[in-house]
Amino acid sequence: MLDEVPRDGGVEGPIVIANEFADVVVTRVHTRNGVRLDIWSPRRGTRVQLDAVELDCLSYQEPETFTEMLERKPGG
Repeated sequence: MLDEVPRDGGVEGPIVIANEFADVVVTRVHTRNGVRLDIWSPRRGTRVQLDAVELDCLSYQEPETFTEMLERKPGG
């Protein structure tokens, strides 16, 4: 089943995901340590690059994990 999906998702260039609360620009980047997903928040001026293991870790989090993260103050 997974073999049916192109490994690169068939997407070229950055993807912008936005709503009234936030906007992010997501790009696949190649680094010396392999491919990373670059997630940039223009409103905040922050950026993170995540590898496959870190992204996989996100996939098995409960929704409450993200709720708790949103309730915390940035940098706190």
